[in-house]
Amino acid sequence: MAACVTVTGERSGKGVADVRIFVSCHKEFQVAKLPWLYPIHVGAGLTEQVIPGFLRDDTGENISTLNRRYCELTGQYWVWKNVEAEYYGFFHYRRYLSPDTRARRPYIIRTLPEAETLARLELDRLPELVSQYDLTAPVGEDMHVSVREHYAAAPFHYRKDLELVEQIIRELYPAYVPTMERYLSGSVCYFGNIFVMARPVFEDYCQWLFTILAEFDRRADVTGYGTQALRVDGYLAERMFGVYYAHRKDELRTLELPRVHFDGFGGTAAERWKTRLLYHLLPPGSVLRARVKGLCSYGL
Repeated sequence: MAACVTVTGERSGKGVADVRIFVSCHKEFQVAKLPWLYPIHVGAGLTEQVIPGFLRDDTGENISTLNRRYCELTGQYWVWKNVEAEYYGFFHYRRYLSPDTRARRPYIIRTLPEAETLARLELDRLPELVSQYDLTAPVGEDMHVSVREHYAAAPFHYRKDLELVEQIIRELYPAYVPTMERYLSGSVCYFGNIFVMARPVFEDYCQWLFTILAEFDRRADVTGYGTQALRVDGYLAERMFGVYYAHRKDELRTLELPRVHFDGFGGTAAERWKTRLLYHLLPPGSVLRARVKGLCSYGL
């Protein structure tokens, strides 16, 4: 690891491990004011913008200028190479994990990460909870179609890219192949590139993930990809996280927590109302939702 920067803040609580969760933002957004949450400007190397109080992913050893392909992963890479902690976590400005282990759906919807909302979610319990596990993942969402087919049918995704990653894993990490085949043939996805990991697991995961993506970048042909399709490394990493998680799940202490989607960062009130109506009429993980999404080519 390169010489590490100092990320100031308080420990999560008395007797609790040093849990540091980084909130990826591509511009200035509202981030919950908690001592263990660290907003980080991802893709900072592609802009002259300086966001007060935010970390940047373009100092030290970094891949910040690859953000158009890697999305929030440029922040993850920067943390891997430049920050020391006992536990590393990653959220997005509009996607957190909730400590509510009783939740019946893969995610819930709230407006903004404001103090009152966070108090109701009891988010301050999160560090103590996740520090009891080696790896905390988002609750898996059953798409009722294989992970392979879901990827191929999703907007701005191309089957050939996932096929190339599969080939690279077969060559570089053959021990993962049986798990990869089972996971990609199954129907449960772990979305968002959000998680919390103990340091040894995080370092192992990053070494595995970024080795595969670097080889993918060397071989892949993305000629003609538009802005959305060019985010391919970030899209692939969501599926690769599932492979890694499935491969190591039996040997680690693991926990799955529901996501919290904050929908107050953009769009109109009418659009938010529609999203919430669909959420209740077509619950995430339900067969009905999967059927409707299939009719809409996974664009719901």
